[in-house]
Amino acid sequence: MKEILKKLGISEKTINQMLEICPNIDGLNDKEILEKMDYLKNLGCDEIQIRNIISSNPNYLDKSNSDIEKLINKMKSFGFDSFNILFDGNPYILNFDAYEIENYINKRKENGETLEDIVDDLSSNPFLFEDI
Repeated sequence: MKEILKKLGISEKTINQMLEICPNIDGLNDKEILEKMDYLKNLGCDEIQIRNIISSNPNYLDKSNSDIEKLINKMKSFGFDSFNILFDGNPYILNFDAYEIENYINKRKENGETLEDIVDDLSSNPFLFEDI
């Protein structure tokens, strides 16, 4: 696990901090980490963005692939794109479950906002996701 993260350019010090935040990642095998990296790559993330996302949010590595897929599919259904920019701007978005995004958007729609405006708002300011 550590070797793959080091090859990505993550320092030993950062890896140790990641393990403090999410000890479960120590039990991940290389294949599991590479799958998570490939998923980000398929969303348009470059190597630097992948390094930033993983080193900032090690919990992403511990999340199930199916939960990540549900989250991305839900976000796509609402019209989100440019996931590389979105997740690089706020990697903690990946910690949400699909239903949390849906509930938040529905609540804003109930307040009279259009879906397009909500998606534009969240896309241009990824830290608004913290209101969820």
